[in-house]
Amino acid sequence: MSRESSHSPESRNVAASAGNFSDFQVPEILAPAGGRAQFFAALNAGADAVYLGMKEFNARGRAENFTLEDLSSLVPLARSRGMKVLVTINILLKEAELPRLIADLAELQWIGVEAVIVQDIGVARLIRREFPNLRLHASTQMAVHNLSGVLAAAKLGFRRVVMARELTAQELRKVRRDLPRDLVEIEAFCHGSLCYSYSGLCFFSGAEDARSGNRGECAYTCRKPYKILSEPGHGFLFSMKDLNTSQDLDKLVTAGIDTLKIEGRKKDAQYVATSVGLYRDKLNQLFGRDTSPRPLQHEVRDWQRDMAFSFHREMTTFFVKGRYHENVIDLANPTHKGLLIGKVAKVEGRTIEFVSEEALERFDGVRIDPALDVYHARPQHGDAIKANLKTANRKYAGEECQFSLRDFTVLQQRRTEAAAGERVRLQLPDDIKTPRPGDLIYKIRSNELKRHTEALSQAPDDSRLRPLRLVDFKIASNIQGEQLVLTVEARLAHTTLLRVEIQTPAQKPNREARLQKDLEEMFGIFGEAEVMAASFAWTGDFDWFVAKSLLKQLKKQVSDQLVESVPAYTQNSMDKANSSLSLQRKKLGPVQAARYQIKIDRLEYLQTMQAYAAAHPDFAIDEIVFEPKRAFLGKTSAEAVFAQLQAVAEAMNCQLRLALPTVIRAWDEPLLRPWLRLFKSDDKEKARFEVGNLGALELIEEAGYRLEDCDLGSDFTFYALNTEAVHTLVENNVTRVCLSVEDDLPSLRSKLRNWPEGAEPQVILYKDTPLFIAEACSLTALHHGCPTASVCGYRTLEIENDEGERFFVAHESCKSIVYGKEAFAVSDHRRRLMELGVRDFRIDFLTREYTAEALTVILDGIREGLKLPETHGANFERELL
Repeated sequence: MSRESSHSPESRNVAASAGNFSDFQVPEILAPAGGRAQFFAALNAGADAVYLGMKEFNARGRAENFTLEDLSSLVPLARSRGMKVLVTINILLKEAELPRLIADLAELQWIGVEAVIVQDIGVARLIRREFPNLRLHASTQMAVHNLSGVLAAAKLGFRRVVMARELTAQELRKVRRDLPRDLVEIEAFCHGSLCYSYSGLCFFSGAEDARSGNRGECAYTCRKPYKILSEPGHGFLFSMKDLNTSQDLDKLVTAGIDTLKIEGRKKDAQYVATSVGLYRDKLNQLFGRDTSPRPLQHEVRDWQRDMAFSFHREMTTFFVKGRYHENVIDLANPTHKGLLIGKVAKVEGRTIEFVSEEALERFDGVRIDPALDVYHARPQHGDAIKANLKTANRKYAGEECQFSLRDFTVLQQRRTEAAAGERVRLQLPDDIKTPRPGDLIYKIRSNELKRHTEALSQAPDDSRLRPLRLVDFKIASNIQGEQLVLTVEARLAHTTLLRVEIQTPAQKPNREARLQKDLEEMFGIFGEAEVMAASFAWTGDFDWFVAKSLLKQLKKQVSDQLVESVPAYTQNSMDKANSSLSLQRKKLGPVQAARYQIKIDRLEYLQTMQAYAAAHPDFAIDEIVFEPKRAFLGKTSAEAVFAQLQAVAEAMNCQLRLALPTVIRAWDEPLLRPWLRLFKSDDKEKARFEVGNLGALELIEEAGYRLEDCDLGSDFTFYALNTEAVHTLVENNVTRVCLSVEDDLPSLRSKLRNWPEGAEPQVILYKDTPLFIAEACSLTALHHGCPTASVCGYRTLEIENDEGERFFVAHESCKSIVYGKEAFAVSDHRRRLMELGVRDFRIDFLTREYTAEALTVILDGIREGLKLPETHGANFERELL
């Protein structure tokens, strides 16, 4: 192939249409880097920025990742070539892990990264207070999905928000329209794997085997096959197609997105280089010019075709064009798909024959799939149903017929290459199951693309990698009498590390003044101190002559002080940050009496609750928490429902609290507004709200409340896995903090022994944990497109995995909630929790429909402190990974 600029022929001919985009900002391309090869691939392919993780504390804990020493050598290289580096700290941290994070942050503050991407609001608080030179970006794991959430994140100090993948281009446009860039930047995913659940709201992995997706240990339960028990059918019910917005990139550009993010820190350098090339080429087409951040020379390539050979599943634009415009779940395939190149025409022993629609060469990757789909569903296949998961389980386990081409023949001649359209005969490897005529053949890897990528996956030839810390220099020139005084300050953010001054007789140069240039060159790197100048600020007149020998003397003085001041400042920042972890905290003492809060979403439960409270006056129900859901309220007005709730609360002599849903999209807000008005506080009582997401705080304020005048409780989805997070909630006027259902007992104990002042802890004793909270709909997949509510009926599916575990997929209007047949319960540990200082206990009856008898049995067990039947304790007595 010819060597040309990175424009494709198509992109060089679109200048005439680029006028439509001249008023829009070119968004950055942010590429993933799971290891060094991917880092260099992004750099050489033309990414504006990369995001990567350290060895600990990131959501891709099983990727190669980077040491601090790696970063200290790679970041200066990236900066010298105009590529930003962002570091992910996008998990929830336990209390005991904060000192280790502080040690990393104390070193990271020197490295010159563009930003840190954070999920944990406690980690954000810690960074904002102790390491203010680290710019904060809100991870998509924070599940920010509306304008209110972005505003709330900005108030917490986040300079950029990575929006939930589920947002439409129209919603993104509204956020950008209402918020200026200088307040907060907006980042959106444009490509890569999709989670079934909202990112940050997946509890399946953590509940099943303690591998929490919120802790970088996702077990990918959404990629498993499931059998439907409530109706005929089976397949990969939660396996999302991969996001590819390249054909609709104009919608994201015109929405005003600042950064286009490519998912894939567990994917290889070939994927990184190809996806960056694809989106750079698309931006070039839209803007009619080269949008690359630095001069590049690449081969002209068919990037979409290359993507077929870089890990990808079937593609979707997800909800960019709007909700339910397409089926976003692939029931048949959970893994890399490749490019269909033909069918098995003949099988002779261990030899197959086929006509390839794609050129092949030795070492290309090939997969052969059965022609029969691995799933069947009545809406698509009528009564011709097979409920056998055998083939699907083999596909999930990777037991597929796939191999690397070695020897093959064309026209009875041994070849290493075959052209498209030629008939190919090849001998199957011994460990491959013999296929059948008609089976589908896919090319899943390209040896030619591998060769192309290998050249991009190396450090540039002219680069020198050495570990360096980055320091800002402020250099001043002043005349004092007949003396020239040069003053050098070394700074980290706004902190002065050292100040060195020299004097020399003021002397004008005979030729062009080089003082400023000499200082820049000489002070660029301090080898002994392992310091690099990140920037220079100049004050005064530098049109003077100073001997280089004197400048070398000045540099030596600065270097000697840097050798001492940098480690000293690092240690001091660590000590100060660690000391802060005990401020305004205390060990909670044991409590003698428990209080119970019961959370419901159905009015039908009120009668049972009222009767139970009357029969058991010793069972102190002090609050009813109600979450209004359109699916269960129908057309009943908020006023009528509120009146009924209020009457029961008065009869039970307890309080009433409104729970705002964790996910509140634009179309949900009209339902909530009348509820927010109804809870308006009077002089006697504060309005009581429960919040489960950043956006809820802002919505309450938008409704006319002052947060300090409300009684606020947080739900477990407003994660408080450490006391820094609790402090953040307290600073936002939350006075009751619900702890995570994913947490383990040692982690809970460490918080309760160091509990922040100003809030009470709350523990959930019983709950149908929402294993997935999703906008993607399995019913849409089963019907191969949204059939409308009149057909699907928002019916609940009962399903089973290959281990015999059962779950339910509920559809509350158009949101999908997955929960287990066994609920979460730690009722038998209530007394132990009371000894640790917990007074408030929540009991949740949400989503699942309960009979009066079932409610009574559960309440009896909780009151008596028993282990409830058909429940599990999640990670309470095992370690949350």
